[in-house]
Amino acid sequence: MIKIIFYFFCIFSYCSVSVAQNARVAGGAISERETRPFQVALYLRVGTTGELGFCGGALVHPEWVLTAAHCCYHAGQKVDHGQAILGAHSLYDRYENGRRIVNVEHIEVHPQYDPATFVADLALLKLANIVQLTDTIDVVRLPYLDISSFNFAGQGGLVSGWGIAAPGVTFVSPTLRERLMTVMTDPLCNTSYYNLLPPHTVCGFSIDAGTCKGDNGGPMTIFYNTTEENILIGIASFVDASGCNVDTPSVFTRVQRFLDWISEITGIPLI
Repeated sequence: MIKIIFYFFCIFSYCSVSVAQNARVAGGAISERETRPFQVALYLRVGTTGELGFCGGALVHPEWVLTAAHCCYHAGQKVDHGQAILGAHSLYDRYENGRRIVNVEHIEVHPQYDPATFVADLALLKLANIVQLTDTIDVVRLPYLDISSFNFAGQGGLVSGWGIAAPGVTFVSPTLRERLMTVMTDPLCNTSYYNLLPPHTVCGFSIDAGTCKGDNGGPMTIFYNTTEENILIGIASFVDASGCNVDTPSVFTRVQRFLDWISEITGIPLI
């Protein structure tokens, strides 16, 4: 049986963390500024002094961030303190132009989430303030209803995050990175995981790129030519026990299967 595990990557005083100037995220390239304005960095913890965890997320509404449900638990306890960094490119640059830090007010985990199987690995984080949309901070488009039945196989899926550079590395990337992957058919991806994948997942694969710990909860998007916009199709779910999905497909929760729930919680109209 394949060995699979998620990582809730801790930083600052509870982990040994360093910053490498040439960090690469499993083959990814540095994103251009303002090309992923919906990308969110999340710092989450249990209590005010608990171990600090790091995940990615996607801004889907000026008041809501979509991330992975497993990012919202630490050692079996649900996190209750969090901050979202919006508009960031250089993760550690507090004075970066266009960024904003907002507290997380409420966490809504999908009611069917199962930590043992990663079923429904989605959560919505309500921000304490409605954010103003700018060139550096913007929402990502959810799948349109008329394409919600598509599997997107064969298309290019762009994945982004500050995940670690490679297996065995102990630091997150100081700069936002992205990887272009090919969206796989569901049966092919499931075969790669010995038919153990939970339902409602979407996979991406590249011979020289993959998601790593720290990328959890981050977005996978496709470019929809009809409307010329990025469409959010996946939220990074889990990585291999080595720390990176390098030789195996990267697995995401398939967003289009949860549109009704997202709309019910956030009030985003489905069109």
